[in-house]
Amino acid sequence: MVDLTARHKLVAIVEDEAIVRDVAAMELEDCGFDVVDFRCADDALPYLRQHGGNISVLVTDVQMPGAMNGLDLVTLISRMWPELRMLVTSGGPLVDPGKLPPRVRFIAKPWRAADMAARVQELSRAG
Repeated sequence: MVDLTARHKLVAIVEDEAIVRDVAAMELEDCGFDVVDFRCADDALPYLRQHGGNISVLVTDVQMPGAMNGLDLVTLISRMWPELRMLVTSGGPLVDPGKLPPRVRFIAKPWRAADMAARVQELSRAG
């Protein structure tokens, strides 16, 4: 179902698994979001530094290649844009939601695309 409040809201996805990244992007686009996606935090960071203020929600995996993991990215972006809402996802070690910065939520992998999209919609409305 298309959420009309999602129209023209931008979501950034940072996920190293191409199939997961593609499924997330397609589901969010079907919900009316505009999506940019990246393979790792290192690839995403230059874009986020320049356009972070335009992003409604950042969705990031925890474990990925590169110098920075998803939790490092969330910590850095939380300092740069404390109002930006984020969704952290991982199939690896459990993330303690109580240790995440404000405005950051967690969803465990494997998630259903509709459940992930619902979380993103909730976060985008909260902003």
